[in-house]
Amino acid sequence: MPLLLLAVVMAILIYVPSLWVRRVMSKHSKELRELPGTGGELAKHLIERFNLSGIKVEQTSAQGDHFDPTAGAVRLSPNNFNGKSLTAIAVAAHEVGHAIQFQ
Repeated sequence: MPLLLLAVVMAILIYVPSLWVRRVMSKHSKELRELPGTGGELAKHLIERFNLSGIKVEQTSAQGDHFDPTAGAVRLSPNNFNGKSLTAIAVAAHEVGHAIQFQ
């Protein structure tokens, strides 16, 4: 019984935060026309602003949003690369943050 209870607690600690993040990102993924640029444009701007030489921004498909240090690339999903939403902006800034850490 204690092992089952521990497994349930561990499952909750692992999966609930992930579900919460997905819910919040989905909630804020609506297009905001008043934003001056897309997530991809913000990522390029931040790379230029922080002089991250050798880092490029690419649109990816199934791999999802990530920074690839071996290729020197910030990769954004189509919704975040082309999107004008709070989610697109936050994800782009997050991934460029990884590039800044790498530099």
